[in-house]
Amino acid sequence: MRPFFKWLVAPNEKPESLLHVIGWWELRRIPYNLIVGLLGIVSLAMFFLFIHLARELKPGEDAVEPLAIIFAPIAINILYTGGWISELLLRIFWREKSPHIGPILFKLGISLSVFAILLPSTIWFVIWIIRSL
Repeated sequence: MRPFFKWLVAPNEKPESLLHVIGWWELRRIPYNLIVGLLGIVSLAMFFLFIHLARELKPGEDAVEPLAIIFAPIAINILYTGGWISELLLRIFWREKSPHIGPILFKLGISLSVFAILLPSTIWFVIWIIRSL
């Protein structure tokens, strides 16, 4: 597993070409989606569990807007595309040529994604704990 994560954040070997920059990001899109998607499913299950345990929902109420679950993967991929767009803009307008730009932006993006995915379940975990006391 360690070689996989090492590859995931490895610097781009050919950052001079804009197509190579896009290729670097697109090779990591499916692993990113798998990581974020699996974590999202676990977090959603925990969210439902903690909101149920906190006895927040009345009969017939939904814990989450069903359309949000449908559009979340689309929004996540649009934001992911923003990663390589940001890198291209840095390379074009600021003439930044470092091969480490992509990995830095990737780590930042995946960190923000994980934070956003875990936030609702974490909040409801805290609410459940407080109400249980």
